[in-house]
Amino acid sequence: MAGRGPYAELSEFASWIASKAAADIREAFLGEFEIDTKGRTNLVTEVDERVEEYLFEAVRGEFPDYSILAEEGHEATADTDWLWVIDPLDGTNNFAHGYPMVAVSAAVQYKGKTVVGVVHDAIHDEGFNAVVGGGAWNDKGRLRVSDAKSLIESLVATGFPYDKHESDVDNLGNLCRVAKRVRGIRRGGSAALDLAYVAAGRLDAFWELKLSPWDTAAGTLLVTEAGGVVSRFDGSPFGIYDMDIVAGTPAVYEELKPLLRIDG
Repeated sequence: MAGRGPYAELSEFASWIASKAAADIREAFLGEFEIDTKGRTNLVTEVDERVEEYLFEAVRGEFPDYSILAEEGHEATADTDWLWVIDPLDGTNNFAHGYPMVAVSAAVQYKGKTVVGVVHDAIHDEGFNAVVGGGAWNDKGRLRVSDAKSLIESLVATGFPYDKHESDVDNLGNLCRVAKRVRGIRRGGSAALDLAYVAAGRLDAFWELKLSPWDTAAGTLLVTEAGGVVSRFDGSPFGIYDMDIVAGTPAVYEELKPLLRIDG
């Protein structure tokens, strides 16, 4: 993977720790583990917490002056422009139910811009990585989004917020509008992998609401470096703290975006 530029060291390190974390998850997948809840439908397992502890300590050991933001509460702040954004186990509900769509996600931002993104499919042991200006890659080579030109020929993915039982901002209206316009819709349960699959051309687009920074930081860089487009529903630039995201091939993205509403 030539041409990785000034962020090569960060990319290699992020890929390495993500692969080690994925191996831990894969080993635990068919075993027994403790499950707790963070809300009515939002689960956390001892594996999430153990893997996050490993990733946090690995990053602190190698890059002690960088800030870190991670899903399960590990956080380090520093007087720096550098930020690691980590999801130790994206797809916890899947993992807890034995459904094999689970990923480790790690991204590095510099001055608010993601410069390195890594998503590792923990169960299938497939790594995806991107460096700003250096392309997106998996274990077989460089990634490119699909050449789909219209929604009707597209396979797209989405998801639903954890508070869908209480909130009207539930994405169900969007689902109904889009379902009538596409070849198929998938709900994988891991936004990081959905975005990686858009980058790899396996999905043609993805949208969702109420995601967290660790869900999207790595995957959005994969998509853009693979030739795709990412924004908010209204077409404005997407930031990892925004609540609405749409991503896809340029043509499919343009057709999908007008169908989406934040209120569902």
